[in-house]
Amino acid sequence: MDAQTLANTRLAISPLGNMVDALWLVRKSVQSRARGWSALLRESFRDEKLILLTSLFGGSWDYVPDFLTPQPEASEMAVQDELHRVAGADPERLRIELQIMIEGNRSMHVLGSPAPRSVLDAVQQGERAFAERLAAELDRLWQVAIGPNWAPLRARIEADITRRAHTTARDGLAGMLTSLHPRIMWGDDHLRLITRFQGRIAHNTCLVLTPSVFNTDLHMIIDPLPHGPLRRQPMLVYPAPPESGTEPAAMSPAGALLGVTRAKLLSDLETPRTTTELSGRHFLAASSVSYHLGILHRSGLVTRTRVGHRVLYQRTLRAGSLLQEGI
Repeated sequence: MDAQTLANTRLAISPLGNMVDALWLVRKSVQSRARGWSALLRESFRDEKLILLTSLFGGSWDYVPDFLTPQPEASEMAVQDELHRVAGADPERLRIELQIMIEGNRSMHVLGSPAPRSVLDAVQQGERAFAERLAAELDRLWQVAIGPNWAPLRARIEADITRRAHTTARDGLAGMLTSLHPRIMWGDDHLRLITRFQGRIAHNTCLVLTPSVFNTDLHMIIDPLPHGPLRRQPMLVYPAPPESGTEPAAMSPAGALLGVTRAKLLSDLETPRTTTELSGRHFLAASSVSYHLGILHRSGLVTRTRVGHRVLYQRTLRAGSLLQEGI
């Protein structure tokens, strides 16, 4: 890291980067403090039918394509802006990153694994369609799982960035970098990471640091196309220390039976409401609300009444009893 790279080192808040980091909880055993998130994500995968995300984060490979975590262009990104960049990923980059995921990379000690049929079938529709479908699944996951819990998570990230600023003021930038994780070392103008993977990054112009609230490990995102289009700068995703109040609310018995999203919608239907109204109140896409209301209606838990041009939904007495008894 030359003087220019050090001078350009910056911290950034990435909502999408944190959500993608959370997806690794689905595929591995997690610490007790993360089990609530793991259960919520697994349920969201099932209820929302997030087939591609289930396939990508259910495999045994070391690497998941980096186009899912676009590099933050500002100190804080809006999740919709990040999702737009996922949907518009460069086709050549997407194709090569998928190849690395499936075939691995011997020189970097990255293991591959055969891709599930769902991924291969989706890729056959074209790289652009594949990226757009993944962006849509990520959007649904944000709406039902991460978005409703983002405020306390973001506060935790901001608190960590403030701590890093104080460390930099006290110990210098090199001291701050080595404080990010025990596997980071600094010396002789080089930043070294202790890892089983192999690689060397040179001639970069900056380093982006993004705190993660879902991980205790250190992730390094490097560009597998260093001479290709839209070259990325290296990015370190490091764990933000845990704080209280950042776990999702415990799942109620009704939530365990119906699913968190349907239980929340049902509890809000004591008063008749439209799909549009529920979409706004629960920060969900209208299509997701319609999907869940259809299941609740077929199960006899909500009624559906047309009033002029509006369709009103309201929970039934049976649904009220279920919520009240918690069964």
